[in-house]
Amino acid sequence: MMTNRNSHLLTAMAAFLVLFSLGCGGSDAAVLPDGALPPDAAVPPDAAVPPDGALPPDAAVSPDGAVLPDDAAVIPDATVSPDDAAVTDTDAGTDAGANGGLPTDCTGLDDFTPCFVVTAPDRDYDICVNEVCVSPGCGDATCNTPGPHFPLADTNQRLCYDDHAEMTCPSEGADFYGQDAQYGWDVTNDSTVRFARDTTTVSTNPVVTDNVTGLMWQGCAAGLTDASCATGTVATYTWADALLYCDGLSYGGYTDWRLPDEYELDSIVDAGKDAPSIDTPAFPATPSNHFWTSASLSGSPSIAWYVSFSGGDVQSWDKSSTYYVRCVRGGPTSQPRRFIRDTSVSGYPVVADSTTGLEWQGCTAGWMGDDCTSDDTTVTGDTFTWQNALSHCGNLSWAGHSDWRLPNRKELRSIVDNHLASPSIDTTAFPATPSYGFWSSSSFAWLQIGAWLVYFSDGSVANPPKVGPTNYARCVRGGH
Repeated sequence: MMTNRNSHLLTAMAAFLVLFSLGCGGSDAAVLPDGALPPDAAVPPDAAVPPDGALPPDAAVSPDGAVLPDDAAVIPDATVSPDDAAVTDTDAGTDAGANGGLPTDCTGLDDFTPCFVVTAPDRDYDICVNEVCVSPGCGDATCNTPGPHFPLADTNQRLCYDDHAEMTCPSEGADFYGQDAQYGWDVTNDSTVRFARDTTTVSTNPVVTDNVTGLMWQGCAAGLTDASCATGTVATYTWADALLYCDGLSYGGYTDWRLPDEYELDSIVDAGKDAPSIDTPAFPATPSNHFWTSASLSGSPSIAWYVSFSGGDVQSWDKSSTYYVRCVRGGPTSQPRRFIRDTSVSGYPVVADSTTGLEWQGCTAGWMGDDCTSDDTTVTGDTFTWQNALSHCGNLSWAGHSDWRLPNRKELRSIVDNHLASPSIDTTAFPATPSYGFWSSSSFAWLQIGAWLVYFSDGSVANPPKVGPTNYARCVRGGH
C-alpha cells in the first residue's frame, strides 16, 4: 500500500512537473531561461493550481483557490472576528484635522520619513517615497514602500542540501559549498533568540518583537486571540478590507498597526520550515496559506502582493480574493540615498547598499564593463544551474575582492524595486539586468529538488528545480 507520505510526495512532484512543463513552453509559449512563464502570462481566476505553484502536504483548497493545511477549516467569504477591531476607517477625519507637525512636502527628505497626506480612505501610516508623501496601500504601485527600512533578517535555513536531498554541509571548495546555511546570522545565533513573544502585557492579545528587524507583530493571525491563539475563528479579508482592519486595530495595548509591506512580511518567512513556513513557537496557529501585504503590483492596480506561509512564496493576486492578515507596527527608519554605484575599478562595478550593508556585484554574472554590456570572457555563458551558481560566486574575483557568495533569498529580494517591472530593479544602480529569474543560495525546504529564485520581471519569489533550467546570478558580499 502506498503510504500517505509517498502519496504526498508524488502529488507534489506531479504538480511541480506540471508547473515546470508549463514554464518550458508549449507550441506557442515563450521559453524563458528559468523555465517559467513570461511575466505577462495570464492565469485564469479559476485555475486549479494556486499562483505560488508549490502545494504543501495534504493540501486542501479554499473557495478562493488558496491552499489550506489538512486540519484547516475551509473559510468562505471574508469574516471578521468580534474579538478584533471592526473593518472601519477609525481615523478618517482625524488625520485631516491636524498634521501633528509632520511635513506635507517631502522635497529633499529621505525615503521612509514620516509625513502627512489625506487619502480616501485615510490611514495613519504616511511616509516619503521618492520625495512624495504617500500612504502605502493607496491602490497602485506609486505608493509602495521602496524596499526594506530595517536590518535584514536571516532565513533560518540551518541545513545544507545537494540538488535533491539533505547533505552534510560541504567544506570550502567542495560541491554545493556556499549555500544559505553556511553564512549569516543563523550560523552564530540560536533560532530561539530571534523572536520575543509577549503574552503577559495583554494576555489575550499577544505581540511578537523581532529582535533583528525591530518590528513588532500581531501575535495571532487576525480573528484569533489568547496566549496560544486558540480562541476565535481565523478571518480572511479582501485586500482593501485588510488595509482597513490593520489601520483600525487596537491590539496588545497599541493602536498604530498597519498592513505590512512585502519586505516586512517576507522577513518572518522561515526558509527552514514549511506548512507553515514560520517560527511556530513565536507565531502559533498560523494558517499555511496566503497573507496580504500593502503593496500593489506595478502596472496592475487590481492585483496586490501576498506572502504564502505554505512554503514561503512571494506572489501577487487579485485584490478581490480573501486572504489572511497579520498586522505590524514599528519604524520606519528614514533611509538616505540607498544604492551607491562604484566604477572606480574599471570594468568591475560594485553597488553598496546603505540600508542593508551589503555590497553587490554591479553586473549580472557573465557580464562586465561600467555599463555591464561587455561579455566577461572568463565565464562560460551567463546562466547557471543552482550548483554552478554557488560555485561561480564562491570562486569570483571582482573589483579586488574574493569573498563573494550567492545571496540568500531575503538578500536577493531586498533589491527588488516593486515600483518597477521588466526589470523590477533600480536600473541606474544595476544596469542591463535581465527581466528573468536569479538564483538564491536558499533551498526549498519541503521539496529539496527546488531552490528559491527571485524573478526580476516583477519581483516574485518561487522555487524551480535546481537541475534542468538555468538562471541568472548576481553575487554579494558582506552583511550580518
